[in-house]
Amino acid sequence: MKGLITALQRMSIHDGPGIRTVVFMKGCNMRCKWCHNPETWIREPQLQYIKEKCIHCLSCLHVCPGRVIEEGDGSMMIDREKCTSCGLCSQVCCSGALSMVGREVSPEQLWVEIEQDLPYFGESGGGVTISGGEPLMQAGFVKEFLLICKRNGLHTAIETNASFPWKIIEELIPYTDLWVCDFKLSDDKKHREWTGIGNVVILNNLKKLAGRGAALCVRTPVIPGVNDNEDEIKAICSLLQPVRDKLTYTLLGFHTLGFGKYESLGMDNVLKDKEPLSAERLEELKKITWINC
Repeated sequence: MKGLITALQRMSIHDGPGIRTVVFMKGCNMRCKWCHNPETWIREPQLQYIKEKCIHCLSCLHVCPGRVIEEGDGSMMIDREKCTSCGLCSQVCCSGALSMVGREVSPEQLWVEIEQDLPYFGESGGGVTISGGEPLMQAGFVKEFLLICKRNGLHTAIETNASFPWKIIEELIPYTDLWVCDFKLSDDKKHREWTGIGNVVILNNLKKLAGRGAALCVRTPVIPGVNDNEDEIKAICSLLQPVRDKLTYTLLGFHTLGFGKYESLGMDNVLKDKEPLSAERLEELKKITWINC
């Protein structure tokens, strides 16, 4: 069995208890307009071009079999509609301006990479967090990898949008010590508008996880002009009220740190002019929630 990942993030302290290594899976069924990991949307390798690294050696232009790369004004121009992501250009790019995002690994190969971090986990009570993208799109791979982690005594966590059939989630419960799930908007129609799918299944799955006694952290990314108001946060808290004593709830402030990825992947960013949420506004909204934000 193979899984497709984009990166490993070591020494993370924000994705579960202790020091953690985060595995970013490739592929997502949502299209959140504020996403800061757009490289994880498509479940296949993608060509990334960082123009600031480019030294204009033109090696990529000469090896491209489809002739989809041209020299432009200050950067190389890539015809994304015709590019097949064969990766030949990235292999001859000596500056690292061109690279392929997404690589296949088996559960065993991924464990070999994770194994070197064991001393950090032991000292801090940390472990491995599977993120994305959306991990449940590769649930079979995730299950096999988490099984290896549990056999080796690691704390495990999954960051998911929880929008999948309950059967998929239920099969992962024995191997998952912590579920970190986003609940972004209270209104189903508005949720579809901003993420591409509704929230009914998500809410039901959160209640089922809580009912099964799973350790559950629910998060709301607070986006200016979308859900950064008291009524919306109160509405979300109201929906979670029946299981409030069985989960923790937190707000995440919107930032633009990943927005450069859109340009490097040739993707549109509809919120490119949006300003980050201020720390003051985030603290104001935290005060109206009912459980330790």
